[in-house]
Amino acid sequence: MVYPAFGLVFAKGVEGFSYLDAHERRHAGDRNALWLFVISVLSTIAISVQNYLYAYAASTLTARLRALSLKALLRQDIEFFDQEMNSVRILLALSLFAQLLK
Repeated sequence: MVYPAFGLVFAKGVEGFSYLDAHERRHAGDRNALWLFVISVLSTIAISVQNYLYAYAASTLTARLRALSLKALLRQDIEFFDQEMNSVRILLALSLFAQLLK
């Protein structure tokens, strides 16, 4: 949405150079500069809100996945933990390693 708006304002800016009167050219240039500033401020706000919402969604999803994986781990039969590859020591090491990666 930002690039088409910039394109329209740039087109108006190029059109402003065609005016013969210096006062009209100055007025058109100032107006276009103001529009470029408004577009940049609005795009900065929109991108900041978008980044915040993406980060919030990612953290919520990560927390939900961690809770579901812990719930699935706790529902395992005791036979699951008797196997060497699923011992408590190895599962704890994997959990600590995952904590270091984040």
